[in-house]
Amino acid sequence: MPPSRLPVIAFAAAILLMTGALGWLLIEMNRAPQAVAIPAAIPVRSDRPVIKTTSAPVAAPAVVEPASQAAKPAPKVQTLNVPGSIPNEALLTFRTPEALAAFRDRAALVGLEVLGYDPKLRSARVRFRDTSGLERDLNEHGDDYTHVGPNYLVRVPGLPQTDTANAGGREPFRSQGLEMIGAAGDRSGWGQGVTVAVIDSGISAHPSLRNAQITHIDLVNDGSAMNGHGTAMASLIAGSSETVGGVAPAVKLLDIRVADTNGDSNTALLSSAIVKAADLGARVINISLGSSATSPMLEEAVRYAQSRNAVIVAAAGNEQQNALSMPAGLSGVLSVGAVDATGTQAYFSNSGSGLTLVAPGVGIVSGYADNKLVIGSGTSQSTAITTGVVAYLLGRGYYSQNIIPLLTRTAKPLDAPNTAVGAGLIQVTK
Repeated sequence: MPPSRLPVIAFAAAILLMTGALGWLLIEMNRAPQAVAIPAAIPVRSDRPVIKTTSAPVAAPAVVEPASQAAKPAPKVQTLNVPGSIPNEALLTFRTPEALAAFRDRAALVGLEVLGYDPKLRSARVRFRDTSGLERDLNEHGDDYTHVGPNYLVRVPGLPQTDTANAGGREPFRSQGLEMIGAAGDRSGWGQGVTVAVIDSGISAHPSLRNAQITHIDLVNDGSAMNGHGTAMASLIAGSSETVGGVAPAVKLLDIRVADTNGDSNTALLSSAIVKAADLGARVINISLGSSATSPMLEEAVRYAQSRNAVIVAAAGNEQQNALSMPAGLSGVLSVGAVDATGTQAYFSNSGSGLTLVAPGVGIVSGYADNKLVIGSGTSQSTAITTGVVAYLLGRGYYSQNIIPLLTRTAKPLDAPNTAVGAGLIQVTK
């Protein structure tokens, strides 16, 4: 082939190739689109976040912590309806007063009824039908709480019917037993300038208290008749009649009623009463009632009063147990057991580590409700007599922090273990 024809042939071949390619493209464009099979979605692991995309800009997803680093769940509600507690009630303690206030605002939303609260103790007393609402609040606001527990019953101590503790401890005094502790004679000025809080069932009018200065505060406020126990305690502290002569008749009594007609109270009321007594200037706080268990609310109330230089005097209890009632069993509380007229531990008086001392507590004459006189026995009576001695010492100028060391040092030793009689029988330092 002549060389002059090669360009023409190459050009023609290029034209043919381009025409073929263009034709194939037109055919493909006119064909119907084919369905494309989409594989089934891959299951997403439960520990991976699923992120949905949108046409709008999306912020970076939050970092999800591994399960091992996730926040710990709020503590579960412990058993609240335990023996010795008020059914369907709980005591809640919070980290701050603000957390308590926030809880009060939302309590009804989770089915909780706030029966009372104390900002200084950061605690609330609540009633519930079931614990689901409380569990929900703990899950959502667990960091606000420091404690959730039962509201324990606090009672005026009764007496057991049988002598199972020992064969003795029954000989009655049939008086206030003051000769035995060195408190006989003229006591008309004892306790001058000292305020004594009687946290009990209320103080009613009685001839033995005719000359007493009494301020009344009712935390029960149910309109019911007063149990006579509080009047009996007041007469042993501040009575000034011929039949009932208290240890320190010159004191000012602060009557804080926490127990109802039956002599029943609870930890919440007792704790708030202790705080109120301290705030109102009580230098001695008489607690002739007790509970089988303690709680952070009660413990903080005791610390609060002690920080304000109040001496708390509490009954060891009458259950013949080897454990002290509360708050007698708490640190720094002057806990008091009972002895009879022979100096023997009363058969009913609780024993236990930490018992401070004992005082007359069998066959003690005291005032009572409805202008009555009674002969009663119990660590309640021992406690009231001891409270009178403490008030006397404070009136003489002794410092509150020195009272317990002084009384334990000067107590009359008894032939019994320390767990039964503490340092011994209380004696008045003249």
